[in-house]
Amino acid sequence: MKSLLVIASLFFSLTAAAQNSCGPTIQGGPDYFPWSVAQPFPWTKIQGLWRMQGDSSLVLKLKVVRQTSRIKQLEVELYSRATGCEVPMIKGIGLVNSSEDNVIRINLGNKLIKLAAFNTADLELNSALCGQQVLAISMIDLGSDFGSTLDSANQYQAKNMLLKKFSASLDLNCKKRTNSKAL
Repeated sequence: MKSLLVIASLFFSLTAAAQNSCGPTIQGGPDYFPWSVAQPFPWTKIQGLWRMQGDSSLVLKLKVVRQTSRIKQLEVELYSRATGCEVPMIKGIGLVNSSEDNVIRINLGNKLIKLAAFNTADLELNSALCGQQVLAISMIDLGSDFGSTLDSANQYQAKNMLLKKFSASLDLNCKKRTNSKAL
């Protein structure tokens, strides 16, 4: 019986570790992801709280605020778990129009973001670990108190990450991050 519990515990630990390994920060420029093969955007499932898998200290709050036949808007707030998520670090609006309806472009102060849904096969990810579809983000920091991201060729570098939804609710309540197990 004890050995069965040990095996089950080990299996769940490995499964959790494998699920966390699906979305590391991916090196490359803002066009790292194949934006032309982005899947229809999951408007009915997008609202809620999302973690950036390459940087778990950041939380995105996404809320659909407008939908018409020609345009859709997404309210975006970026929070830091290090500050306890009391107030957003920055806020912005994501926009998609009918000519490029699968990629959301977001301006968050000094950050330019592209957001899209992809089939895991298109990103050469393991669908057993990541699911059939993932939400990917490419974020360019144009320089700020977060630090400039200019490389040696004076080009802005992008952070390319996968997002993982952890709540459909828009209520964000997190404590200051004192260890890696908070929120």
